[in-house]
Amino acid sequence: MKNFKLYATLIFIVTLASCVRDNKQETQDVADSVSSDVSSTTTETTTTYVELKELPWLAEVDTVTLNISLKRNLQVSTQNLDAKNVIQIINKKYPENQLVWKRKSNDTAYVNIPNAFYLTQSSGSLGARIFLAESTFSITEISGIKVVYFDFEAGDHASPGAYQRADFK
Repeated sequence: MKNFKLYATLIFIVTLASCVRDNKQETQDVADSVSSDVSSTTTETTTTYVELKELPWLAEVDTVTLNISLKRNLQVSTQNLDAKNVIQIINKKYPENQLVWKRKSNDTAYVNIPNAFYLTQSSGSLGARIFLAESTFSITEISGIKVVYFDFEAGDHASPGAYQRADFK
């Protein structure tokens, strides 16, 4: 009788364990599904949506002078850049400073940072400058864009306005 209870408990545990879903895999499947839906409905100038893994431009800081230099990320192809994938990778790298694409007019991209507190008050002047520089260089890598107009509430470390690559040299 004791062995029967042990076997019954063991069978119950094995059955229960086999019924548990792998939520991580299910979440990835949903994300892949959303990604494929987005790629089929994109109306940008390119017909295929390519998700970027890294920013097209990366800032490097000289630790002695605190000067910023920007380096082209050779692992990112400029061929498939569009507003959606560039804004998405910026937001992935800087989750505290979520950019929202507003529009493109002539050679200017208009973006908004609805909650700029981290950028303007918490990241420090150097952190804000790195964010604005990487964002400006990466967005202006999109064909036809030379200026990025950042719209956000001004603070101690950053101000809204039009930025171009020359502003960070």
